[in-house]
Amino acid sequence: MSGSDASPRPSSKHGSNSEDKPISDRLARKRQLDRKAQQAARSRTKWTIENLQYQVSQLNNTLISETMRLEALLKESQTETELVRVENQALRTQLEDAMCSRQHASPANTDSTGMDDQVPRSMSVASISLEPFESIPWNIEPTCVSDRILQSYVATARTRVHATSDIFLKEQPDVTALLAQERSTNHPGVSNVVSDILLAYQEINTLPKKAACLYVMYKLLNWLIFRTKTTYDQMPAWLRPIPLQLQVEHPAWIDRIPWPSARGFLIQNPSITFDDFASCYSSSFHLDWPYDHSHVFISLSQNMKSAPESAFNDWFDLETMEASEHGNTVLNPVFEQHLRQLKNWSVSDGFRCRFPEMSALIDSDSSIELSGGDIMTSYGHGIMGANG
Repeated sequence: MSGSDASPRPSSKHGSNSEDKPISDRLARKRQLDRKAQQAARSRTKWTIENLQYQVSQLNNTLISETMRLEALLKESQTETELVRVENQALRTQLEDAMCSRQHASPANTDSTGMDDQVPRSMSVASISLEPFESIPWNIEPTCVSDRILQSYVATARTRVHATSDIFLKEQPDVTALLAQERSTNHPGVSNVVSDILLAYQEINTLPKKAACLYVMYKLLNWLIFRTKTTYDQMPAWLRPIPLQLQVEHPAWIDRIPWPSARGFLIQNPSITFDDFASCYSSSFHLDWPYDHSHVFISLSQNMKSAPESAFNDWFDLETMEASEHGNTVLNPVFEQHLRQLKNWSVSDGFRCRFPEMSALIDSDSSIELSGGDIMTSYGHGIMGANG
């Protein structure tokens, strides 16, 4: 009995092992399938990300290419527009000169007044219907280094002007050009060119005088370059050309003199050369600024230290340069309004002794607040009085 009872036990254990083996195989296959599924999911995710990145890259490249194409088209159209404007201006100038030549050839226009050497460029400018901002001073070839630099710069800059240039024009000069020695020379702007000239004149030795000259020359050159109503209106009223500047050929440096009657006097007295005038004027003119010289400029930065005037004696003070690198130094609006009033400009006794007649005209112009209409009235009475 015991032998027959022991025989089925090995059979039962073998059966249990045979049942466990299929379960473990199924679990192993399931794990393998899960791993493959996870691997496939990761591969799909990776492919999707790479595909999206590729699409984004392609779209960026397409956007850049399209932007460059549109910019090229815009630049081309701006260049063509400028060429049309230049041709139009040239035609107007030719018409004006032709009318002037016709008048010169007419016997009715000849007289014995002794003014033949100052015959106006055009006696009928109004017939051409030029706007005031389109009528520029009639300058001769450069007679000094500053005129050579500025007239050449204006001519070069004019070739880069396009129809919408006044939209991108900076209304205020870059005052950091006066304060920083290191500045870009690849594309020198008006402020840099003017500052280089001003820094060469040791007689203009105070911060208010330098800043005022920078402002005046900046506004004038911007108008001569862009020749828009905006740039014309931005000039102080007393800086806009008087009729004599448009009608009589004269050196360009005269156009930068603040007083209209003084400009007319210089045009009518060509014997006064730049060397005669500038050597006395540079050290004699004065801008009345009743506040500390360091207040000519202000900083947009809240934590910028205020620099006393001694910091500007060298004009390249380290602290000033560091501040200007951030573009935070700007012209004080109070100073701007102050210098735009001609009554705050004056000349010293040395100039008055050298040019007494012109000094009287300067006093006349500075005695009133000049508006656009007042300039012509004051100019007319002043010149007539001086000639009388």
